[in-house]
Amino acid sequence: MKEENFINQNYFQGKITDISDGGIEIEFSGRLGNMRIPKRMLISDKEPKVGSEVGFMMTYPEVLE
Repeated sequence: MKEENFINQNYFQGKITDISDGGIEIEFSGRLGNMRIPKRMLISDKEPKVGSEVGFMMTYPEVLE
């Protein structure tokens, strides 16, 4: 990443669409696609369920080389 660039985080929302033994699949709102993450990365006081809404901060991917 170039030094003159700064990190611009954006807030994204979505819904849990699939839960397996080790992972959770999230479908983004606004037709942005989906993402699969390990269960250990999800912060929740309750057991996650399909259909639960989630929100998180993320930057857009950047090609480095």
